[in-house]
Amino acid sequence: MIGEEILPIVHPKFRGLIERALAEGYGQMGYEDVLEGVRDGVYQLWAAEESLCITTIDIFPLIKQCTVIIGAGDLREIDDELRPMIEKWARSIGCDTMLIMGRPGWERALEGYRRTAVVLEKKL
Repeated sequence: MIGEEILPIVHPKFRGLIERALAEGYGQMGYEDVLEGVRDGVYQLWAAEESLCITTIDIFPLIKQCTVIIGAGDLREIDDELRPMIEKWARSIGCDTMLIMGRPGWERALEGYRRTAVVLEKKL
């Protein structure tokens, strides 16, 4: 089982947060996929006391982008503690932009971010 081999990376207390975020998301992945991505270095895990973010780096022809693919827990803690840490790290590795696609609460909570797109999905 993947989860057991990376417990030092993903603390078990965050399982519920990750699973809830995935359930409210777009159905692209499951909990084990997230753990495997963190283990393999495809995703980066950022954790605070009551919240976490999972990021990935996307490289396009003209920009390098840090994308928050999961944000779960206390939005204030994410904004005050995790976001500045992630942004500093992203700048240090040459990222040009940060992308966060999430629920409407993110827009109200994250200072300095503006709405540039709406993500819509239809299940077929």
